[in-house]
Amino acid sequence: MSITLCSLCSVVAAEETVPDWIYDTEWTVRGVSVSADSALVAAGGDDGTVTLLGPDGEVRWEENARAKVNSVSVAPNGSAVGAASSDNRVYLYEIDGKKRWSYLLPGRGFGVALADGGKYVAAGGSDGRVYLFDGEGEVLWKYKSGDDLLCTAITPDGSRIAAGSADNQVYLFERSGALLWTKAIFGDVLGVSISPDGGYIAAGTSEGGVYLFSAEGELLWETRAGGSVTSVSMTEDARNVAIGSLDRTFVVLEKDGETLLTGETGAGIRAVALSSDGLSLITGDNDGVVQGYTMATAKPTETPIEVPTAAPTLETTVSTGTLVVSSDPAGAAVYIDNLLVGRTPVTVPDRAPGNYSVTLELEGYEPWSGEVQVQAGTTTPVNGTLTPRPETTQTRAGAPLPVMALFGTALAAVAIGLKKKD
Repeated sequence: MSITLCSLCSVVAAEETVPDWIYDTEWTVRGVSVSADSALVAAGGDDGTVTLLGPDGEVRWEENARAKVNSVSVAPNGSAVGAASSDNRVYLYEIDGKKRWSYLLPGRGFGVALADGGKYVAAGGSDGRVYLFDGEGEVLWKYKSGDDLLCTAITPDGSRIAAGSADNQVYLFERSGALLWTKAIFGDVLGVSISPDGGYIAAGTSEGGVYLFSAEGELLWETRAGGSVTSVSMTEDARNVAIGSLDRTFVVLEKDGETLLTGETGAGIRAVALSSDGLSLITGDNDGVVQGYTMATAKPTETPIEVPTAAPTLETTVSTGTLVVSSDPAGAAVYIDNLLVGRTPVTVPDRAPGNYSVTLELEGYEPWSGEVQVQAGTTTPVNGTLTPRPETTQTRAGAPLPVMALFGTALAAVAIGLKKKD
């Protein structure tokens, strides 16, 4: 493995960077996003407003959340807009600004990312969980990290989800919720990006680190900025990687980690967004300014035409197994290796061979846990019998009093009453 280490602090700008347009919100901008064709830009920040802009920075619409907006996302095809807010909600809007749905989180919403026109929405928040929602706002799965879940990213087809946490970890998931890998880096992970083809994952940290990983989790290179890296964004195939830093600079890197260009704004940068073709760069900063740039050095890629080919006849080898989980009583939440996969009874397909930890949780019952082995080509049943929690009440001092103790006290009272009658 070859790892390149370099510093961005002493790099001279490769070319002059002048914005094509500027939009001033007058409040700190915490999230920006751009559609694949650069025609739409979303922004959100401390004024609690989600704003959709056109290609020249003109306002298309504004919608208000109940607290500051920490992250926004435009679906790559420009058909929907998502937002995560400190009002503990994740929002999904139609492209005309009409709210499709909102979901109440247990804590503040920090990260949001849209795929497939809003068919999949990846989000994270102060409860430390990564969530994947469907297009109707239903939770498909959630995963608990070790600290605040600060940022999310998703491929346009929703096949891969990346996340960054204050536990100094980068996470990569399949659409099913299966955890592919985690990587420890130095500092809170403030920004994460995944290339549209799913082949590369970039991350930025509170300690100024920028990291590029392959889809397999191999560290390809890392570099340092002059301040906390609050946001990262990538083009197709990681040809360009943009970063924004609190030292007021944005940098566009080439695939090998070399600097392509740098620029500076009037305040610390909170958000950057690079279009998938690399032709447009959007920044948002602490002064409340959103700026749009045209990247003259970007080399747009031609979209290959897929030619259908006859599928060869092959003998298929089944490489995964299936778990069928049930419980008595039914309706228990099922966690496999800490990942919520549904409620009993539930079938969990496409599990790689190996050992898994299964936990069942149901209100009013003690949790049930067990280990199970999955073998390729087989279906493994898992059944847990849940034990009711003992009923308790409170004494005057506040300590729980067992039900049998209450029953005994009642009998004693009856006996005393009978004695008095005698």
